[in-house]
Amino acid sequence: MFKEFHYQVRGHGHLRDGTPVQDRTKYVSRDGVQALCLADGAGSASHSEFGAQAVVDEGCRLLVERFHEFAASPDGGQVKVDLLSRLLDKLQRVAERHGCEVVDLAATFACVATSGDRFLGAHVGDGVVGYLKDGNLAVISAPDNSEFANQTTFVTSSGALKSMRLFRGSLAGVAGFVLMSDGTAESLFSPRTGELAAACSKLITAVGTAPAQQGKNSEYRKRLRKLVDIRIRNATKDDCSIGILGRLETS
Repeated sequence: MFKEFHYQVRGHGHLRDGTPVQDRTKYVSRDGVQALCLADGAGSASHSEFGAQAVVDEGCRLLVERFHEFAASPDGGQVKVDLLSRLLDKLQRVAERHGCEVVDLAATFACVATSGDRFLGAHVGDGVVGYLKDGNLAVISAPDNSEFANQTTFVTSSGALKSMRLFRGSLAGVAGFVLMSDGTAESLFSPRTGELAAACSKLITAVGTAPAQQGKNSEYRKRLRKLVDIRIRNATKDDCSIGILGRLETS
C-alpha cells in the first residue's frame, strides 16, 4: 500500500487578478485500488475550475471501478477511449448544470492508480508524471506543449484522444509516483534536460516514510504544504498542484 499526499494552491498571478484556483487534486482508496488524479484548468476557459474538479472526481471513480479491467486489457487504445469518454460525459453534465459549453470547462488531466503488483495511469496536456524506481527518478509522461510553452492539449480538445498517453506496468522496485501541474513543474522539472529535480525523490521518500494513520493536519502534511506554499509557489505566477504516492522501498 502507498501513502499519499495531494495539494493545490492559488498562484500569485491569480491572487492579483482575483482568479480562483484552477488546479485540482483528488485521492481515493477503495476495494484494494488507490487512485490519484490531478487537473489544471485552462486559464482561457471561463469555468475551468469546475472542469478540473469534475475530471479528478470522475477519474478517481472510474479508476477504482475498472482498474483491473484496464490494467489487463490488451487493447490500450480502447482503454483510452473509455477513459476519455467517461471524462467528457461528466463534463457534459457539469456544463448543463452551470449553463455553459463543455469547452468552458477545459482542463488537463493526469492520473496514477495502483493495486496489487500493478499500476496504470494516463496523461493529457502539460504537467509531468514521474516515478522513483530502483532508487532512480524517471519521467513517465512529459509535458505536451506542442511548439509553444503556453499551449497544450485539454480533455476537451479535439486532439485529446490522440494526445493521451496511457502507461501500465509492474510495481516491482517502485517506491512512488509524483504528478504535478505546469506551475509546480517550473520548480521540479527541467524542460531542457527532460528530467525531474532531485527534490522529487526526497518528496516521495518523505511521503513513503511518514508515520501511519496521519490526519489532514499532521506535522508532515503541514511541512509539505508549507513547501508548496512558499518555495514552489514563489517560482511561478501560476497555480501549483502536486500529488504523491510513496511507500517504503522493498528489496
